Parts: sequence; C-alpha cells; structure tokens
Amino acid sequence: MGGEARNLFVVEIKLALSSFADFWSWRVEARNIVDYRRRTDRWWRDLALNVWLNQDAMMRGIVALGPVTPDEFLAAFTRWSTALRPITPSTLRDEVYAIVQLSRLTFPALPPRRYQNLKLTIAARRNAPITATPLREKAVSGYFEPMPILL
Repeated sequence: MGGEARNLFVVEIKLALSSFADFWSWRVEARNIVDYRRRTDRWWRDLALNVWLNQDAMMRGIVALGPVTPDEFLAAFTRWSTALRPITPSTLRDEVYAIVQLSRLTFPALPPRRYQNLKLTIAARRNAPITATPLREKAVSGYFEPMPILL
C-alpha cells in the first residue's frame, strides 16, 4: 500500500463460498464495485484494498480509505457482511503479518501453491484515467514527390 497511508482499517468480509470459482466471481464483483465508484466519485480513486482468502471463507486484509468514509465503504459492500476496525500506520506491519499467516490462508479445495491466487489487490489510482484523443491530421507543408515504383 504505497504512498501516504490515510484512514487505515482492517477489513473482514464474510463470503458464502461453495467453490473456488465463487471466490474468483467475488473478486470480479468487488473490483467492479470500486471501479464504478471511481468513475462516479473522484474520492474513491485514493482507496487501496488488499485482502486474502482465509480458511473460514473470510476475506481479511487492509484497506486505506483515504477521503472515503467508513460508512461509504460499508454501504458499497452491503452485499456481504463487512466489518472495519481502525488501525494506525505504526501497527500496519503487525496487522498484515497476522492476516497472511500461511496456516490461515489455505483453502481446502486447492492444491498446495503460493498464496497470490488467494488475494485481491486494488491499488490507489492517483491520476485520472487517460482518455484516448482522436488523431489530428497534421498540416502538410510543401510538396512531397511520390515514391517510385519498380515494375
């Protein structure tokens, strides 16, 4: 969670998972919720979310809300039982260490592997998205000879 850590919380989201595919679907839904909010409200661009799937089908992690209020975040994630607990930047390292314990991250339906596929990261977007601009025709000055063709 690079940059200035403002408004830090430990987040816990209770999911109803019957398979690992449900987790992947949840990741898409969560990302869509945040992306939609970012398009409609510029304050959501500073939000950063890092969560990991635990054995008990809970997503646990850290959220830096920035200017977003905890009530706004909870309202956006009302589909799932979501809880926030405030933390300070000085306790951030300890909180992350407690969350990513390998014994807590294992999911029974998966073969043993690294935990990267058990996490969701939504980074803060500091700049407005770049929009494509139409190409402008450059004014041609002078005369260009046509290219010769060999037959």
